[in-house]
Amino acid sequence: MTQPDKVSSGPAKDTPNLWAGPLFFLLLLAVPVGILVFSNTASAQLKFAGLEWSAPLWMILLATFLAGIILSRLFGWLWGVFRRRRQRMKAQMMGGQAT
Repeated sequence: MTQPDKVSSGPAKDTPNLWAGPLFFLLLLAVPVGILVFSNTASAQLKFAGLEWSAPLWMILLATFLAGIILSRLFGWLWGVFRRRRQRMKAQMMGGQAT
């Protein structure tokens, strides 16, 4: 009689921790941003394009930080779109079919 293979109930021991790197960089960004936010609690007056309003400085800083993240993701996505389009056009000019 042959014995059945052992089936492990836990995760494989050689599986890398794929969450450790992104978590480290998130903390590396979140800690200084948190310090900046909590040390600037006063209210600030904003004037932009003829509009004027007052808001807590921490909210302005967080909005600026989030806008920077969103814009960087958007420009990264656009760069990839243009690069793929350029590669596709180059492949079509060379006579091949790009997918």
